[in-house]
This record gives sequence, C-alpha cells and structure tokens, in this order.
Amino acid sequence: MFATIVLAANSYAPGGIGVVDEAGAGVPAAAVVFIDRGGHEDDETTDPTGEAIPRAGFDALSATIAKGGFITAHVTLSGAHLRVILERTLGTIGRVSVATGTARSAHDLPVATSLLDSAAIGGAPAPSADRLLRDLPGADYTRSNSAFTNYGQLRASFSGAGSDRGVVLVDGIPAQDAFGGQIDWQAYPNVSLVRAELLRGAGSALYGSGAVGGVLNLETFGPQTGKAVAGRVRVGGGSNDQSDNALLLSAPISNQIAASVAMADSKLSYNDLAPGYTAKIDHPALSFSGVTKLGLRYAAGGTTIDAAGIFASDQQDEGRTNYTFDRTLRQQSVVVSQALSSVASAGLGFYSRDTTVYNIDDLFPTKPGVLRYVQHVPTHEDGLFATLSDSPGPLVYQLRIDQRRVEGSSLQDGPLGVLQALGTGTELLQGVAFGATYQTARFEALAGARADRLRYDDLTLINSGQPTQNVPGHDEGAISPRVALRYDLTKQLALRVSGGGGFRGPFLNELVRGFNVGKIFEAPNPDLVPERSRSYSAGLDDLIGSRGRLSFDLVQTNVTNAIAFVTVTPTLMKRENIDHTQTESETISYAQQLGMCSRVRVSGTTQTPEVTAGPAGTIGKQLAFIPKASADVGLDAGSRGPLSYSLDGAYVGQTFADSLQQEPLGAALLFGATLRATTKSGTSFELSGDNLTRQVYLTSVDRLGPPQTVSLHVEVPIGPAVTEGPCRL
Repeated sequence: MFATIVLAANSYAPGGIGVVDEAGAGVPAAAVVFIDRGGHEDDETTDPTGEAIPRAGFDALSATIAKGGFITAHVTLSGAHLRVILERTLGTIGRVSVATGTARSAHDLPVATSLLDSAAIGGAPAPSADRLLRDLPGADYTRSNSAFTNYGQLRASFSGAGSDRGVVLVDGIPAQDAFGGQIDWQAYPNVSLVRAELLRGAGSALYGSGAVGGVLNLETFGPQTGKAVAGRVRVGGGSNDQSDNALLLSAPISNQIAASVAMADSKLSYNDLAPGYTAKIDHPALSFSGVTKLGLRYAAGGTTIDAAGIFASDQQDEGRTNYTFDRTLRQQSVVVSQALSSVASAGLGFYSRDTTVYNIDDLFPTKPGVLRYVQHVPTHEDGLFATLSDSPGPLVYQLRIDQRRVEGSSLQDGPLGVLQALGTGTELLQGVAFGATYQTARFEALAGARADRLRYDDLTLINSGQPTQNVPGHDEGAISPRVALRYDLTKQLALRVSGGGGFRGPFLNELVRGFNVGKIFEAPNPDLVPERSRSYSAGLDDLIGSRGRLSFDLVQTNVTNAIAFVTVTPTLMKRENIDHTQTESETISYAQQLGMCSRVRVSGTTQTPEVTAGPAGTIGKQLAFIPKASADVGLDAGSRGPLSYSLDGAYVGQTFADSLQQEPLGAALLFGATLRATTKSGTSFELSGDNLTRQVYLTSVDRLGPPQTVSLHVEVPIGPAVTEGPCRL
C-alpha cells in the first residue's frame, strides 16, 4: 500500500500538508492525525482544497492521512510543506519516480511510463519478478523463466529495443550483474515486491549505459518507521513439487529507527528440457532458491538513512547429470536522503555486491550426462552515486553523479580439471547527468544530458591450444541528451513528445566469456565497441472520468554498432557489432475502476524489432527473444467481504532464439488466477493457478515453460490488524 510524498515549492504554512489524488486534485474532508515526539495527537481535517495544518504550537513529527476509498498514508514531516498523493484503493494512474528522479503522476509526465501497484503484484500467481514483467506494458516478456533458464539468458528489453538495452534497478540500486549483464530475478521473489515502475524510451540521459529502451525500478519490502510491528508469515505448496514460504517483518527500535527482515524460499520441479535436447537418462528438473534481506531505516526531520543487506542463493538441476548451475549473491547498500530546504534535497548512496556462478555442462548430444566443463564465474562490483535537486519557482534542477567498478572472471575447466578457457577483466563506469524541467499549469518542458566514461583494463582471454590474448586497456565515452514536452489539450487529455540519445557499453562477459547452449558455442569478442542509439516517442494520455485512464504511445529506437550474436556456422555463434537495428513500437494501455474494490487492466504492444543493416542473411530479421506482439489483461477484484480474486491473461508473441530466425519460439496464450478468502483476524487462504490453459511453450531454444501449477497458501498477519481503505485485496 502506498502514498506518494513529494517536497514541493509552495507558499503554504510550514509543517502543513496538501493532500491530492492521483490526478492532482485536492482531497477535501480527509482525516489528518498529526503526531508529536511524545506520541500526542492533533486531529485535523483537510479543507476544500486539500490543505491541513496542525494547531498552533503543536510540533508535529509525523501524520496519518485517511479517507474512504483511498489508501491510508503515514508520512514523516520535515518542517517544510509536504504534498501527499493519496492513491485510490485500486488506482488507475499512480505515481512514478523512475522517469525523472522525483515522484510524479504518470498522467502528468512528458514521457511514457508504466507501473504495477501492490494489488496487481499481490494477486499475480508469480514466484519471481521476471514473471511479473508480462503484466507491465512496454516490458518485452523475453520468457526468461528464471527458475529454469541458463543464467546467461536472463536479460531485459523494453519497448522492443533488444536484449540488454534496458536498465533494471531494485530499490534504486543497479540489479544487472555488471560482469555479465544478466539479472538474478530469483533474488527478488514476488512476495517481497511492492511496486514496479517502468520508464519507456530513452533513459541514458539520466541512468547511463544500457538505458536505451527504458529503465525498470522494483521496490521491495523494507523497514517502516513510525509504525508498530507489522508483517506476515506465508506458507504453501502445490503441484510439481512446489513450495513457497516467506516471512516479512518490520519492527520499530525507536521513534526514528526501524528494522526489517524479509525471508523467502521456493521450490519447483518439472520436465523442462525441450524436444531435441532430451536424453534417455533425463529426470525431472528441480529449482530451489532462498533469499534473506535485512533492512535498517533512520528517519528524523529531513534526514532518512536506509541500510540493507541481501543474501541469496539458488540451485538449478536442469534434469540431467552434469547439467546444473548454482548461484549466490551478497549485497550491502546504504542510501542517505537529506532535505536541504523546502524546495531542495540531496542524496548519497553506496553499494557493494559479490556474485558467484558455478555452471556445469555435459557432453550432450554425443555423451549426455558426461561432464563437458565446469565454469566458475565470480564477480565483484561496487558503486556510488550522489544526487542534488532544487525547485526555484516553476523550474526543477537535478544533478546526478555516479560510478561503478567491476572486476570479474570466467574460468572453465574440463573433466580432469584441465584449463579450457579463462576470461578476465575490469571495467570502470563514470557518469554525470544534469536536467532541468520547466512547468506551468498546462505545459511542461524537460531537457537534460549525461556524459559517460567507460574504462576497460586487464582484458585477458586464454583458450586451450591457443596463444594468450591480452587486450590493451582503453577508454570509451558518450554524451546522451534527452528532451521531452507535455501539453494538456484539455483537463483530461495530455499530449507528450520526447527524444533522446543513448549508448550501451559491452559487458566484460561479452568481451571475454564464451559458453555453450546445447551443441552451439557462443563466442566472445574483445573487439566490441559500445552501441549508440537515438529514440523518439509521442503519446496521448486521457483520463476517462474519475475512474479510468487510457494511454497510447509510439516509440522508435535506432541502434548503431548493435551488439548481437551472429551465426557463423550451425554450431558457432559469435558476438559482433552489426550496423543498425530499428524498432517501431506501439503500446496501448487501459485501466478502469469497476467499483470501489475492482479494477480491470488491459494492454497491448505491436512492434517491429529488426536488423536493418548488417551481415548477410540477418537484414529484416527479428531481434532474438523480442516478440512482435504481446498483450495482457488483468482483473483485480477486492471486496468488502472475505473473498477477493485476481485474473491474469497474456498473449506471448512469436519470437526467435537466433539472428537467422532458424530457432523459433512459438506464441502462447497464458492464463493465471488467484482466489483469496480472508478471516476477520486477517488470516488469508489463497488458491492460485498459472498456465491454466496447459500451454506447452518454449522459454528458450532448449527449455520448456512451466506447466500448469496449482497451489494453496496460508498467510498470517503479524502485529495489530490495520485496515487501509474499505476493501480486502
């Protein structure tokens, strides 16, 4: 459950709040309870414009805002005027921070965005974040199936731009492995996710390398200051040897400090090897994952400090002896936010992450089950960032400086421990971004640019029987601009246009690491250069009455020096820079409240992700793993009684696993559903099913998607019962 808090430049009384809905209209007659340091309360009500201030002499540190039909919000006061956006119990607009760095109504932004709120996430029968992406308009569902797909294929693409041409953040921290580019989706189980926000289109002007097609930020469960002990315990299981268990708990240490723990484990088993990749010795595949996240928050006045640690591991037995991989992730982070005045704020963050992958492959198809190699891929990366924003009058200025340092290697040994291949290297990514926004009642203009520097050192490739290859250190640089305009044609209808440049530097993995997918060897290339891109978009955003929203966006993305696997022989693919790719994407999304407790969501995307200039045979071919069409429909149906349910349907379009379209991944029509019964004490019993149409479909050339699964879960709340709004969801 969420409410958005934005520091705003206003002439209102210090310590007061302005309460608005998702469309920016004031919310009158909302109950506001101001709370001081000693826990004393001052009950107030918002006026017809949505304003409320504490009584004279009352030194409020926090406030709780509630009104029927809206989600209750608890905010910490900094002495400055706060603008609080109350979301409806089932909102159709919502707020988005990832697009500009500050929380804004999705309808009011000059760029295209998408989001999934807690109701959509909580109702989806999805064990991990990548499964949720098929419900997020503009996200290319690349069918990564993270529980049963080789880790090297766990990629992201937005607006049809292509694999690796999108940045993924979790709680504002980069989530892509900086050595290989893949995302450890299993480290972010669905039960711990509370929000997903997507910027569709050029994002390099703010986020740098990789943000060619967009930026996704996932928010996860964490400590909540100013609240009593709260959380839940969840246990359950189902078909295909499925089990899912979780503990989420936030507890106060003092008025300003809270701690949290989020623990989850899951298991699933099925025959995942696709026809043509099976052997007589195969057995059902088994995937297991476990995640623990610890959090600590300090919030007082205008200062907030968040510290977190994530410890995750998963193991995947792909269904055959010597065909497995294990993965671990250890991450620590600290993020500090400071209000400098009523209109200015600053932030500082640091993270450090260590990941290790052991990838074991067999001699399929000649000798299935006999060891081919063991790959050990350890990576260390650390990063820091600093932000500054100011809002003098109608202008908003933003400055961001960040740096990431990566060192990693890929060691491949044969059956007797004999070295077959070794690739190592280090990379330094540094960037500085500046942006400015000018806004009036009906018009907004955004302009910004970012300068980036990439430095590669110590690149070494060793292959058995060949001379050692040492690649000289070298620098790469890029300038990424962005311009966006929004004009309100009416109070309900907004027009937006934008354009921007971007780039993606090759990952160390692409430069120095090769691997096998079945009989096909996918080779690295140390001579790769960064991709360059330019994107253009236009869209309309229409509020339909007070309960609906319709948006339509066109995005064109052009990439030169595009990095892609090029088929050399039937058993060899190699990464190369190809001349040019172009994608024209059209996305329509619609959301409508059907009643106080129900909402329908519909979205569809068509796009032409193609190679327009490159090696013979690839021109006009579809980009690997990127579908030409996709669609999703969802129904989130809460109630004032004990029963609630969610329905989810998706069309996953035809795509291919190679550059010549010789390895098709067919289309699939997938449905899932969740039925929940909740007692007066808050305990819920949840029956859910996924792939209810029993589709047999490929997630990659050698893996089948999950079969029909049906599961039952019991969830027990921790702490006092709290009702946020009139609906059970």
